[in-house]
Amino acid sequence: MAPRRGNMDHSASAQGRAAADAERMTIVDNAAYEWRVYNAKAIHRLENARGRNESLIKGRIFGLRQAGSKKGVYRLIVRELGPRLVFSLSEQDVLGLLKKSSPLAEASPHSHPRAKTLRSRLQKTDPKDFWAVVAALNWPKFAQDADYADTVRSVLRECYRLQDVNRLLRTAVRKRRELQRAVEKAEKAARRQLFLGGDDSLYDALAYAVSSGQARFEGFLLKPESFVKKFNALPMEQQNFEYCFEE
Repeated sequence: MAPRRGNMDHSASAQGRAAADAERMTIVDNAAYEWRVYNAKAIHRLENARGRNESLIKGRIFGLRQAGSKKGVYRLIVRELGPRLVFSLSEQDVLGLLKKSSPLAEASPHSHPRAKTLRSRLQKTDPKDFWAVVAALNWPKFAQDADYADTVRSVLRECYRLQDVNRLLRTAVRKRRELQRAVEKAEKAARRQLFLGGDDSLYDALAYAVSSGQARFEGFLLKPESFVKKFNALPMEQQNFEYCFEE
């Protein structure tokens, strides 16, 4: 979908793109929406007529359509929030969003070879079962893939409600802090610093330990020295695990 832009040149190539876009539209509540993926790092704020605030973050999927007979007015819905929560946008806003997004069918996170398998696993997993979700993500195996983090963020928001993703983030943070306290307690008992990296390295290593699954994480809690031994020598060069859940 491309909004009208006054007396612009409607070339054959533009018509061809419009036809291709039309094929990507989905019918939601009797209205045709074009589904797109937001690609920009900067958050795009949304507010509806009732003062409800939401935001578009990288990897979030949204739908756009013209608002019936209202010239220059467009409707936007966010897929994970459902079709009843509608935001109104001006043509200028839409033009900006088109530059910062891509059609869902062309979105790179969904072309990732792991996306289909990950989506299938998450759809079978209760989002309230934190450790089951962690197992489904299998972060330690794929974390070195530079594109995997964005894929996880996108698929999580496709499969789960935003409140579920936020709850997963809170749990991941709580687990990380729990292990940090255990490491600090061990260092206090040893009267020396055990983890030799800086604060950022420790943060990343603790988050990675959470991503390793329930059994390994609980082993680190019981014996924090084993965490130190493993992660002192392990460089944290991939994206932080908690990024998967963050807005």
